[in-house]
Amino acid sequence: MLTDLDFLESGSAFPPISERKRLEEYRRNEILFNSGIPNEWQSDFSAIARRLGKKQSEIDTVFNYQQLISKKTADFVCGEPPTLETEQDTDKISKLLEQQEFFNKLYEMFIDISRFGNAVLKFKDKSFTAVSPMFWFPICDKSDLKTITQHVIAYPVNPDRNGKMQSLYVEIHEKGSFIERLYRLGGNIGAVEYEKKHATGLDDFAVQVLTNVTSSTSLFGMSDYKIVSSIIEKLIWRFSCIDSVLDKHSEPSMSGPESAMTYDEQFGVSYLNLGKYFARADNESPDLKYITWDGNLESSFKEAEMLFNQLYILSEMGQAFADAGGNDSSGTALKLRLVSPRVKAARLAKLNNARVKNIICTLCSLNGISVDYNGLTLHWNDGLPVDETEQIQTLNLATGGKAVMSQYAALKQRGLSDAEAEAELEQINEENAAVQPLQLGVIDNGE
Repeated sequence: MLTDLDFLESGSAFPPISERKRLEEYRRNEILFNSGIPNEWQSDFSAIARRLGKKQSEIDTVFNYQQLISKKTADFVCGEPPTLETEQDTDKISKLLEQQEFFNKLYEMFIDISRFGNAVLKFKDKSFTAVSPMFWFPICDKSDLKTITQHVIAYPVNPDRNGKMQSLYVEIHEKGSFIERLYRLGGNIGAVEYEKKHATGLDDFAVQVLTNVTSSTSLFGMSDYKIVSSIIEKLIWRFSCIDSVLDKHSEPSMSGPESAMTYDEQFGVSYLNLGKYFARADNESPDLKYITWDGNLESSFKEAEMLFNQLYILSEMGQAFADAGGNDSSGTALKLRLVSPRVKAARLAKLNNARVKNIICTLCSLNGISVDYNGLTLHWNDGLPVDETEQIQTLNLATGGKAVMSQYAALKQRGLSDAEAEAELEQINEENAAVQPLQLGVIDNGE
């Protein structure tokens, strides 16, 4: 971990040595997410191939469960955007978040949380943008390594004709401001070419970080990939071997009497001319026939089944991998089948709820909308379809058929804005008044 800015001094290596293991894991996870094979895996495959005497170690089939894990995780956490509840103008806040594509960016951040362990964003002017954790270098308090005192965003820029980067762009963020610098970059960090200080107008850092599960020994979140990568690597190799065996033995081969062969005097070789007729002298003569091979791959498939089960368990995806929930079943049955990924999503939502609230409040403040942090509540959804019939039956049974919410609350639950809900209520009242019979009354003629 970094506890000061010494890594930016002239002559220092970039990236800093203490951060290279983390950055290498990010690089590997990025390759896996994009359906690639990391060099480390290819080295493992080549070593196994040499040990088994195989000439070919290239992998044609890639099971990209890593990308699926990240997308499924983001789907369960915020595939259905969280519902906002606040005493302020909810419609105005929702409109701003829609204009800023906030929930699309939130989805991307949870993708990064899954694959990297952390998601980093940076406020800029009245908006915000995602930053790759590969460019993020937190500076920790020496007395408390879980407390960040500064955020450094740094990455090489200005490539020459050969693609070699000539400069290092750096932002050093503190609460309320950040310093922008441009360093000369050769083999190591060189002199400062440009420097400027900017005020952000924020009480907090302009850089905010969302996280996966952490531990007392590390500031950084744990990637979802690390616990299952060895299993997926094993599955890819095992099915590659099965493919090669099946391909090898799918080539047609034949057996028959030697008399079926024709000798080519020009080339001096014998060959089988299938256009000829081969007569058999008697039943004892061997027949000309194709050789069929029955490969015994049962043990390989049993191993693969065991590995798949472990993958479902360790990734916490369970039936989310094997079953998309498209069967005809009740909402309760569907939720029970997907308990594990829903628990995982609830954990991530709880870990990041306060930070997401703070991001929303900061974004609103930058755009002139006052939002009370303590008065803002986020209701996270699991993205599963709502079984309304089952919900109504449960409420009727619990309340004896009595109403449990007002008409206004029911309309808001349907996704209507405040103005739309009020207009709908007014329309309902007008229609009810129109169909009610005129009340009979007594006419007083003064007699």
